[in-house]
Amino acid sequence: MTEAVQPIEGITPTMLWNFVLVLLGICAVVILIYKVIEIMRKEHERRNQRTRLEDHGLTDEIADKVLEKLEPRFKDIESKLDKDKTRLDNHESAIRSVNSAIDTIKEGMEVTCNALAEVLDHELHNGNTEQMQAASAELRKYSNGLIKRVN
Repeated sequence: MTEAVQPIEGITPTMLWNFVLVLLGICAVVILIYKVIEIMRKEHERRNQRTRLEDHGLTDEIADKVLEKLEPRFKDIESKLDKDKTRLDNHESAIRSVNSAIDTIKEGMEVTCNALAEVLDHELHNGNTEQMQAASAELRKYSNGLIKRVN
């Protein structure tokens, strides 16, 4: 008599190893396709540059020499543009932090003005102790929060 085949329970190390190998193979194929597309794109750009130069009456030899001489300049310009973009990003970050500080100052000025108005109302009308206590609590809350942010 033949024995019945037992169903597989769980993941075996062989199954896991096969999965990893297949996954690595898929990644390698994707990287290969990406590199091929990148090479084709660069070659297409080079052909477009050569075509533009030939349209102006330059031969292949002259076009190659011109492209060789201009290529370092293009790389230099690209690096300068990258540096400028980084600088602009830093400036945007600084502007956001300054705007945040301005908003905090506006909030503090509003709390201070409200507290001052309550003091004036109290002096004029004598007896607005609840409003004075609320304004005092709000001013203390704001000033304590500001001190914690500074520290």
